[in-house]
Amino acid sequence: MRVPRLSSPSTTSVFRARRATAALASGEAMATQVNITAANPVIDLTITESVDTKPDIATFSTGVQTMAPTATEAVRANNVQMASVVARLKKLGIAERDIQTTQISLNQQFDYRDGQQIFKGYQASNMVTSKLRDLKKLGAFLDALAVDGATSFNGPTFSIDDDSAFRGAARDKVWATAMNRAQNLARKAGYTDVRVLRVEETDSQGGGYPRPMVMRAMDASEKSTPIAPGELSVAATLSFTFEMVK
Repeated sequence: MRVPRLSSPSTTSVFRARRATAALASGEAMATQVNITAANPVIDLTITESVDTKPDIATFSTGVQTMAPTATEAVRANNVQMASVVARLKKLGIAERDIQTTQISLNQQFDYRDGQQIFKGYQASNMVTSKLRDLKKLGAFLDALAVDGATSFNGPTFSIDDDSAFRGAARDKVWATAMNRAQNLARKAGYTDVRVLRVEETDSQGGGYPRPMVMRAMDASEKSTPIAPGELSVAATLSFTFEMVK
């Protein structure tokens, strides 16, 4: 099998040639890796570049905790309060597909006095994760949840619904940087150009971590909670092997 010479970056998409043959009798497949040999010295580079853009999704978790003397009462009260929160989520424009229950728990609660364990009651908890796709509503959205009975909130974590275009732009930057650096190194070594022997992509994910926020009831005269989405970096990382050529 003859390995084609890669003449330019724009025509290259697969840099490790593989051939698979199927064994019809057994149904097994065998893969043969063809090693590309270089007659001249090679340059190995790993390059990461990123593109900054504004997020368009806010993901957050909100929950309800209730206490009662019995387990049944705690669960019943929690169900009522959480139903109100979920109804508010939907009323504020969250699609049902973007609301997901992530945790339900019921635990006994105790106090400790003078070394004695004193039973307090049962605590029921329910957490849901939601995605808000209109970030302009986020501040008012959080305030409404506090009024409707949410007792805990984590987030938001900002993300991009479809980052494929930005990731493609980051790859273009990586390619330009890698080619420029490899060509400069080759010229310093007495060669005139380089050719690509191998390219591998490492998955690079941007994003952040949710930060806890304190929930409280808002008066009608107060402004909504200020939220600053900022920007996210969408990154691409590629590893190259170049052969230096005359």
